[in-house]
Amino acid sequence: MKRFLGTGLIILLLGTTSFAETPEISSTKSEQAKTYTLAELMDAALKNNPSLLASKRNIEAEEYRVDIAKAERLPVINLNGGVTHSRYPQAVTPISGSPLTTKFPEFDETIYDVSVSLSLPLYRGGRIERGITIAEIRKDAAKDTFSKNRQELVYNIRSVFYKISHLEKLRESTEAEVKQLQEHRNNVELSVNTGTAPRVDLLKTDVELSHARQNALLIKNSIESAYEFLKTLVGFEDDSRLKIAGEERQADLRQRLDESISIALAQRPDYKAIQKKKKIAEQSVLVAQGRRHPQVSLNSEYGERSGADLGFNENWAVGLRFTLPLFDGGLIKSEIEKERKAAEITKEEERALRNQIIREVKEAYLNIENSNERIAAASTTIDAAKENLRIENLKYRTGTGTSTDVIDAQAGLLRAESEYYQAVFDKEAALSLLKKAIGEDQ
Repeated sequence: MKRFLGTGLIILLLGTTSFAETPEISSTKSEQAKTYTLAELMDAALKNNPSLLASKRNIEAEEYRVDIAKAERLPVINLNGGVTHSRYPQAVTPISGSPLTTKFPEFDETIYDVSVSLSLPLYRGGRIERGITIAEIRKDAAKDTFSKNRQELVYNIRSVFYKISHLEKLRESTEAEVKQLQEHRNNVELSVNTGTAPRVDLLKTDVELSHARQNALLIKNSIESAYEFLKTLVGFEDDSRLKIAGEERQADLRQRLDESISIALAQRPDYKAIQKKKKIAEQSVLVAQGRRHPQVSLNSEYGERSGADLGFNENWAVGLRFTLPLFDGGLIKSEIEKERKAAEITKEEERALRNQIIREVKEAYLNIENSNERIAAASTTIDAAKENLRIENLKYRTGTGTSTDVIDAQAGLLRAESEYYQAVFDKEAALSLLKKAIGEDQ
């Protein structure tokens, strides 16, 4: 899906630099927002996503292509008929036999004819059989493309699901920041009124509080956009509202890197598709070479002809047709070389895709390892930041600290929580990428 809303996903995942809050989607004017688990969203998307359904229809179209290729080796039977009016009289039936013993044929300016003809290919240099093989490979490749699009859809839904979960955690942090800054502002205002703090401290606190509220609004918009993108992926076209159900975590790695690479090369649908494309290119070379061989067909016809009096006379014919190309100006040779070059290109594409798959698997492993380290570090930082904020609040209340220290401590806590939630999201995204890289869609 090629291709498959990928640009929108990149914008969503990379463009949310301002950290977000969940939209208020608990209810609408007429209905409650429906809650979906990750599994339910995937199931709905596999049934409703228009791009995936179009990919499925392509498989059905390729099945008809196989039928068309198979029909090439069957006889063609046609019913023919017509009427011809000429300036000069024409023979109604061919002249045959001796004019002394055979009645001279009738002549007429208007000739009516009706016949049944049959044509059966007997030999085409192997092109018919290879055409059937190519069509069957194309059908299998269409199935691989469908599997690839399915995996991309599942990956996109999983990524957006975890992104929303990540943003909702950030929403909680920003709401807590706004609440704590509001409480701090009340303390600063009280100190200013009693003359124990300068008014500039109140101004600084108002600036930080306004910034926190704006950040919360940006977060809300980010989550609303994420939900709309999720609806597009799932294929919901109405105005119904939805929300995700809780937090779902993926299992950690169970296989080694080399095992994952082997699994990816064995089951990645795009790698299977490029291998089938290589087989098609090889068969196409043989089809082009088959044009050098003779073509033999069986042709027969049974019919009747009549003049204006409608007195029909029957006639029939059976014959073999042989065609062998002797000179075509190098056309067949050029076609063969063209198909050979296409086969060489496909081999290089296969090699490039193989390297890309290996790189994607390794990158996913590195991202998972990096995220685990960041999660461990951020967990410790959050505890330290909370304790620092508690101390700075206490110092300010007792008159031994400054408003700037409290604001800095609050910003440090928000930064620590943001880094932790980002690391958690990055790990889920890396696990999702690994599943996609090795060809899993669940």
